[in-house]
Amino acid sequence: MSELRNVIVFSLGAMRYAVELRWVREVVTLGFVTAVPTAPVALGGVCNLHGSILPVLDVAALLDQPPGPPPRQGDGALVLEAEGTVCALRVDQVDHVASLVESAGAVVDANGRPLTLLDPLRLVRRALELITSDVAAAAAE
Repeated sequence: MSELRNVIVFSLGAMRYAVELRWVREVVTLGFVTAVPTAPVALGGVCNLHGSILPVLDVAALLDQPPGPPPRQGDGALVLEAEGTVCALRVDQVDHVASLVESAGAVVDANGRPLTLLDPLRLVRRALELITSDVAAAAAE
């Protein structure tokens, strides 16, 4: 059964994705991004946003694809909140906000092209899982 979803559509490399607006706190330009030594590639770094330190996540790495370039100052990002965790997803470009029909985990844009509908809960859980396993592996050494 298909449902109407209010989403923000963005591109990352050659891929286009959508995230439901209910998860998005704001769209920002990243300030200085600090790399975190020995962090998994899914954690591109951290940045200061409005006085809070936010993790900057790599969507591709969280989806088990080759990671994108490291986030840099001036890159765009979506600030999301899921399960009490606030984080930034680096994006190349925000395309538009729309109400699109969702079916089978994807939404279809106005041109009939399917877009992957990202689930921020799953992305945050995956990031925490990767970071936790890295910390446990480092502690075991």
